[in-house]
Amino acid sequence: MSEQAGASRSAPEAAIAESPRQPVSLGNILADLWRHALPLVSLYVFHGSIASYLLLTAFDLSLGLMLIVGTTRDRKDPTAVDPRSRWLVSRVAAVLVITVFLAIVAAIITLPISGAAFIFGLSTGVDWWDVVSHRGFWIPVVAMSLLAAVRAQGAFEATTTPGAKGAPTRAAPVIGNLEQDRSRSLAANAAQVTLIATFVGLCYVLIYFGSWGFYALPIVYTALLVFYDARPDIAQRIFPKLWRKAT
Repeated sequence: MSEQAGASRSAPEAAIAESPRQPVSLGNILADLWRHALPLVSLYVFHGSIASYLLLTAFDLSLGLMLIVGTTRDRKDPTAVDPRSRWLVSRVAAVLVITVFLAIVAAIITLPISGAAFIFGLSTGVDWWDVVSHRGFWIPVVAMSLLAAVRAQGAFEATTTPGAKGAPTRAAPVIGNLEQDRSRSLAANAAQVTLIATFVGLCYVLIYFGSWGFYALPIVYTALLVFYDARPDIAQRIFPKLWRKAT
């Protein structure tokens, strides 16, 4: 009986290991790299504060969650689009609309994610209103939202096919494998939640011992974010149970 249970547990994990690696395009890696690096640029280049870095990083994590949710395909999603949607003006307009949407929703999600930073900061006298009132804080917010929107639009275009004007939105065949995409999204979500949990510890260390880890920890954490985006297949091996969890 135990051998059968062990076999039933190992079979899905074997399927994970054998699942073909989804290649990540260089453009997507560069977009993620710049999005994750902007809080660092604000901190080191534009002489930002630890508090502003933590808020920007929380916003970046929120955008990551939004991208996972927004790019997870469903069977009811369109597979064919109007050919005019591939015009440059249409793409630019779509990216701008997505930018605004992502910025608003990610700002709301940022509140609970940055809760630890807010509480720790209050105990050390951080003036959070002063942090968010600087123009230098909002420029990276806009840039990160724009980069995330470009990523989302690219994912949409990669999974849809231009069809005839007025044709049904599901006239084209499905690109790729929906079940594998869903599984990869669950793995990415598991990794993102783990990164957010790690972020709480980062908040504590940087706020209370900022001078000790100022030049090392933000860089290490950013490298971790980039690594998970560049090699999402690693998350499938680290978090196998969450990867195959049904929703």
